[in-house]
Order: sequence, then C-alpha cells, then structure tokens
Amino acid sequence: MTHVLIAVDDSESSIKTARTAYALFGETANYILVNVADQTPLMWGGDALVWGIGYPIVMAPTGPAAVDQPVGAVTGGEQASGDASAAEVDNAPIEAAIQVARDVAGGAAIPNAQIVGEVGDPATAIINAAHHHQADVIVIGSHDRSWFSKLLAPSVGGAVVREADIPVLITQ
Repeated sequence: MTHVLIAVDDSESSIKTARTAYALFGETANYILVNVADQTPLMWGGDALVWGIGYPIVMAPTGPAAVDQPVGAVTGGEQASGDASAAEVDNAPIEAAIQVARDVAGGAAIPNAQIVGEVGDPATAIINAAHHHQADVIVIGSHDRSWFSKLLAPSVGGAVVREADIPVLITQ
C-alpha cells in the first residue's frame, strides 16, 4: 500500500492538491494530510509605552501533535522541556493546524485520511512527518506568488524538494 503525505494549508488550492493526489494514487493508498502551524507567534510585550514603540517577543514552539494522540502529547521520543507541564502548553496552534488539515480532507472527499498537525518550520515539519508516517511520496501544492512575496517568505515547496530524501510531487 502506498503511503501518501499531502502537505496542506488553508488555501483553496490545497483542496485541489488533495483531490489531484487522490485521483493519482486511488482508493487503495493511505493518505496523511499535514498542516504546519506558525512556528513563532509574535506577541507585543515589554514596556512599549515607555519607549513609544512595541517590540516583538518570540514565543517557543509547542511541538508536534497528531489527531490520533492526545493534544499536547510529546511524540518521537522527545522530552517536554522546562518547568511547564504538558497541560500548561498552549495547544491552540496545533489544534488550528489539525482543523485546517481536517477541512481540506473533507473538502477533497478523501475517506479515512489520517490528520496531522505540526508546529515548526514548514519544510522541516513536512519532511519529519513524512518520515514518521513512512510516506512513500510527499504531495505539495504550488502557489502563484509575487516577487515581493518570494523575497519575504521562501518557498516551502522548494525547500521540501531540496531537502527531502523521498519523492516529492508538486501540483499546480
């Protein structure tokens, strides 16, 4: 059985990507849909009014979690760090990532898809999820982007293609 990892986001093109993967690999494949939440949510803090400006405080990522595990569970043999217990960790980014992947699976009508939410660098998280779930192929969509957008945010698909050691299928 072919294991197909589909990297999705909250765009309409992700549904098209998932449908394309399902059409190519058929009913007999095992589908894993993964969405990666933002690694560094910014919060404005400090004594902003003293200086007349705010400055960003970068919060640490909360770590990966999958739907088939309790939210907040530590996976891959990792240990929870610091004094915070798993119950105190903010799971909102992971839950949002899981919901996006679930919505895409429903929109693409992929039955029995395994839904995974990750937090971190998108390319790294996608490749790690592919290894963890023993994917045979990674399917990722391509977005039309302006030159300015490309300047500010590098291509996740390009990074996955460069770094992955398993086949990557890019859809349009």
